[in-house]
Amino acid sequence: MSPRTRRVLFWLPLLLVLAGGIAFLLRPRPVPVETATVRRAPLVVAVEEEGRTRAKEVYRVLAPVAGRLRRISLDPGDPVRAGETVLARIEPTHPAFLDIRTRRELEAEVKRAEAAVSMAEAERDKVRAALDYARAELERSRRLVTKNYLAASVLDRAEMEYRTRLAELRAAEALVEQRRFELETARARLIGPPAQVDGGLAKKGCCIELRAPASGSVFRVLRRDAGAVEAGAPLLELGDPHDLEVVVDVLSRDGARIAAGAPVRLTEWGGEGALRGRVRRVEPAGYTKVSALGIEEQRVDVLIDFTEPPPAQLGHGFRVMAAITVWSGEDVLQVPAGALFRRGADWMVFVIEDGRARLRRLRIGRRNPGAAQVLGGLAAGEQVILFPSDRIADGVKVRPMPSG
Repeated sequence: MSPRTRRVLFWLPLLLVLAGGIAFLLRPRPVPVETATVRRAPLVVAVEEEGRTRAKEVYRVLAPVAGRLRRISLDPGDPVRAGETVLARIEPTHPAFLDIRTRRELEAEVKRAEAAVSMAEAERDKVRAALDYARAELERSRRLVTKNYLAASVLDRAEMEYRTRLAELRAAEALVEQRRFELETARARLIGPPAQVDGGLAKKGCCIELRAPASGSVFRVLRRDAGAVEAGAPLLELGDPHDLEVVVDVLSRDGARIAAGAPVRLTEWGGEGALRGRVRRVEPAGYTKVSALGIEEQRVDVLIDFTEPPPAQLGHGFRVMAAITVWSGEDVLQVPAGALFRRGADWMVFVIEDGRARLRRLRIGRRNPGAAQVLGGLAAGEQVILFPSDRIADGVKVRPMPSG
């Protein structure tokens, strides 16, 4: 055997082994995929949104008049009783400070009013003297008429003069009273604030006491410090913390799907387990709300009642997550939502048949974030591929892996 033949016989097996290894490495391998089984099970479709608790009846106490508010000593959480607990006290405001010019002007007004009183009194005295003269003339005329020394017409004129002077006296006395009242008004304008702001009127008792309109607890103290307050200014909020409801704002298109009486599951309220509720009412009017992304959304409030007393630690204004049931079925053929994808207007899914992925079109009905109702195209027990990647195509070999 020649040396060349020996070299060929030596390298040929090595080349064959190398070619086989390359062919083995380059052969198409099954793509590992995560799978799930199409099954029949209960399916619940719910609208999930964030909500908050609130007392069914929240009372906002407002200042009924303008005045000076005393400091409010109540704190949030303090109990109150209807008609008994004093929430706030309002007294009249103190007069304003007077600058030098204003005081001088008001002092001049007082002196002018005093002079007007003196003039009115002088006029009254003048009219009174005329009245005395008219009275004397009337009496003299009566005596002379009885003796036929004067005509009856002269007596009539004397009586008319007397009644006229009497009316003038009444008018003069009324004018004196008017001038005196004007003098009191001018003097009142000179009154300034008391030397002790915390004393004065407060020592004489409060003018208005605001009492609790209902029993419950204080939720918020909106104005605590003493000082001037305008009529209608908010002071406190209170209500019954044990009579709670939940308000959830949902998209208006979701609100149209929610019916009164729908069951609700409340979670993430701060304690263990889920709370149960029931929809009492969907508000008839919606409103516009700007989302965190700056998108204007049309939303509507859904009011939810607890089906059993809420936990004691749950209060007014607490955050909860509400899942409002809009549809449910007990024996529903369903496929995981992660297996679905769109192709045009159709819903598609990859089914595993004989170790290969097969593309299949299907019809779906109700959906929730986790699963979808299958109306056609799949049967119970079939394996579908979850979250198919771009390596998956119709006919590709796959190797199933357990999900999760």
